[in-house]
Amino acid sequence: MTLSRAQFFDIIERTEKFTPTYADDVLVRIAHHSSAIEGNTLTLADTVSLLIDERTPSAGKPLRELYEVANHREAFASAVQHAFSGEPLTTAFVRQIHGELMDHILEDKGKWKASENIILGAKHDTAPPSKVPWLMEQWVENASWQASNLTGPDVLLAIADAHIDFERIHPFADGNGRTGRMLIMWQALRALATPIIIEVGQRPSYIGALQEGDRVALTQLLTRQYLREQKRMKAAN
Repeated sequence: MTLSRAQFFDIIERTEKFTPTYADDVLVRIAHHSSAIEGNTLTLADTVSLLIDERTPSAGKPLRELYEVANHREAFASAVQHAFSGEPLTTAFVRQIHGELMDHILEDKGKWKASENIILGAKHDTAPPSKVPWLMEQWVENASWQASNLTGPDVLLAIADAHIDFERIHPFADGNGRTGRMLIMWQALRALATPIIIEVGQRPSYIGALQEGDRVALTQLLTRQYLREQKRMKAAN
């Protein structure tokens, strides 16, 4: 985690979209839930200690788990800044988000995968490395256009479509889930000005939707989270 809290708040303040308190709230939740979905054992309280109090949580936690959570500060700040800038989504930005999330974790952070990988339990194969650059160019073009042009229920269906497609490409050696969920955040901020966070308690239905390619089920999950977040935003801001 190279971004300080002061720098984080400076980025948030310049967007003029969220209060510092609400930004902290979203950061803690995306960091905790997205990491926990991948098996990270830090609790919500541990996440608050690490990201808000800037203190190491309970002893005995693996260093990798600390980085998995802490790296979300920089990645979330980048997603917020870029989403409200109006700049088009690019593969360079996708690789940047991956690099920030996988800092101190993966040697080839921010680089497309160089060898085949699989999704445990999935019924489909992921894209071969040779096709990833082209597929991701297509993916960012579609995702950027959808987030900037669609309205109403079409937005959430498009985000669900894009997330399933991203996870099927599986463009990185590791960290695809966390990167994909941060890109959901980017799309939701760009299109709806509202964060969307998938919670660890929703993991079974979320993973099931990904494995089955069930865009309707994932859209329903995203819609529930969007509506809940709107209420939370009003209360916080």
